[in-house]
Amino acid sequence: MKYLICGILGIAIGFFVFYLLFRIANKDKLYRKLQDGSKKKLPKPNFTKLVLVAVLFTYFVGLYIGIKVTLIDYSQFGVLATYIATPTTTVIALYCWKAKAENIIKIKKGYPEETKDISVDLNNINI
Repeated sequence: MKYLICGILGIAIGFFVFYLLFRIANKDKLYRKLQDGSKKKLPKPNFTKLVLVAVLFTYFVGLYIGIKVTLIDYSQFGVLATYIATPTTTVIALYCWKAKAENIIKIKKGYPEETKDISVDLNNINI
């Protein structure tokens, strides 16, 4: 019963943190005070990074709970290992795909003459 409560609490905290980060990302006016007293507008936060922070926060809360459960009952180690490996593998693969797509665009823009004969379909990029 207490694990169910911890799980529900972790999910609720994750949604709350995501909500807060989403609100920060959508604020139009974020300023930083400079040393001379003037204000400088901050760049808008990258939404992808805010989502990543929210997901990582909930992941580490779940990891903490999983380690506690594994220390109580060692037979749950396989579940904990799967909990760690699955998102890690997915994130690495998706990050590589994203980096490849961004690099292809940069190369096409940086070397237009050399890459004029190469067509790029960004919807069909395979790793």
